[in-house]
Amino acid sequence: MDFLTDCFEQHDGAYIEHLEVAGYSTEQARQFMPEAASRFAHRARNKGAGQITAQLAEIGLARFIGPGHLEAICEKLGMDSVQVRMGLAAITPVLAQTIARKADSLSSVASSTRQGLFDRIG
Repeated sequence: MDFLTDCFEQHDGAYIEHLEVAGYSTEQARQFMPEAASRFAHRARNKGAGQITAQLAEIGLARFIGPGHLEAICEKLGMDSVQVRMGLAAITPVLAQTIARKADSLSSVASSTRQGLFDRIG
């Protein structure tokens, strides 16, 4: 799950900023992010980047992670479901863009690597 972890860690500031705009304090945002990342990674396991991005755009992060994970975040952080849903909605655009960019980048690297191998073989 390094790919998914990187999607959160490399853009931590952008997520925090979006959460603050949604009304979270910096402290709340910093507590929220690891929980959201963990729940997201669990649900995204065994899905491709394109599938994840499409689902995020179609149904949003709150529905993507599911009601059980949503409730777990609420309980762990002492927030109500409205607060958690607002936070998940706030970070969804950043997450979707990050996943799409990382997928494009990985695809480009893989293509270059394949071409380099073909050049050496040919």
